[in-house]
Amino acid sequence: MTRHILLRGFPKISEAKAILLLALTFFVICSGFSIMYPLANSGVFGPGSDCDDALNIAVAELMQGHYPYYVKTYFNNPISPLPGALLLAIPFVLLGTSAYQNIFWLFVFLLTIKPYLNSWRSCLFFLWATLFLSPAVLFHVFVGNDYLSNSLYILVFSLWMICAVTESGHKESTKLITACLLGIGLSSRANFVLILPLIFSALAQNAGWKPAVKYTCISCAVFILITAPFYFYDPAGFSPLHTINKIKRFRSLLPYSDIVISLTTGLTAVALGYYQSVATGSAIFFRNCAIVLLIPVLASLVLSSLASGKVTLHFAGYGAFFLFFGVLAFWKEIFSPDVHHGIQTEQSQLS
Repeated sequence: MTRHILLRGFPKISEAKAILLLALTFFVICSGFSIMYPLANSGVFGPGSDCDDALNIAVAELMQGHYPYYVKTYFNNPISPLPGALLLAIPFVLLGTSAYQNIFWLFVFLLTIKPYLNSWRSCLFFLWATLFLSPAVLFHVFVGNDYLSNSLYILVFSLWMICAVTESGHKESTKLITACLLGIGLSSRANFVLILPLIFSALAQNAGWKPAVKYTCISCAVFILITAPFYFYDPAGFSPLHTINKIKRFRSLLPYSDIVISLTTGLTAVALGYYQSVATGSAIFFRNCAIVLLIPVLASLVLSSLASGKVTLHFAGYGAFFLFFGVLAFWKEIFSPDVHHGIQTEQSQLS
């Protein structure tokens, strides 16, 4: 029904018009950002977010040769992102603020999934539907929250590596670069490491076990090489570990809640990876990634609601981590029938 409502609301749009409308949409987003972001930081309309501040000050410390995890945000919160997120934020901080990266990675994301969606028209509908059905996307953009860009570059790097390794014609250097980029991306927030079994499964099914092991190990090695020095420099001062305490505090309700949730999520990822069959299309990969990233968020929502004695949406913002994986998984079936013409194309991207 949602699909029919959407298609009735939009006349048949040519590819040329779709490109122009996409450009106009990004112009509107950028204009809205230029107005709303300063207001969000000023506190005029609520407290805003200190996620951009966390990256800005941490990157500034890093570029001065200082340990980036000793500083705190203007809300007195510790720095949560892992070192990979700091490295990826450097160009945007140099331009003025890390908040710019949301718009940049949204653009790169659409370029990356265009073969999957098969047309710029589908990309346009995808973007409009996502913005309309999930206003939180614009909220993340306008307040500079990095959850959105974090999930987008993980999705993009995953697809780049899978395509580079599984498709013929790609140079070894391309495969190595994409594997390294994924390793840097995984060193942004620890929850994204949990989708590695799904990426490995996609590689093993379409390129063989040896390439799957090789490039997954390269990504893991890059993750360790980037993250470990910061941890071992000062394990007690490595502030990203404080995120574990957000789940640990529920131990009174669920003994060893942090361990239970982590193990449950990890085992689910392994099980989904084992039964995953990307030969039926890449949607299964996106769906499984969304499920794995959903589990910690859903568990935290349930436990926090039980702890407070009422429904609380304190952890709902973390839904940005799985949002685009989930929307991609069900896009063809729900919204856009014209992408069915591109099934062979999208299979060649992940098969």
